[in-house]
Amino acid sequence: MGGKTLLSGVTTYISPELKAELEAWAQEEERSISWLLAKLIENKLQERRQKVSQALSAGNQD
Repeated sequence: MGGKTLLSGVTTYISPELKAELEAWAQEEERSISWLLAKLIENKLQERRQKVSQALSAGNQD
């Protein structure tokens, strides 16, 4: 284990209440908050890509 990663870091600020909720969720999943947030971001970006793709496809049908 260990070694270099090809991942980039991102910093954000959230309320203590949101952090506590994320900590509890991550603990339930036996994952880190970082992993959980990465998955949430990945899922939302995938949803966005699908919406953009559908919008572009609908625009090309005119």
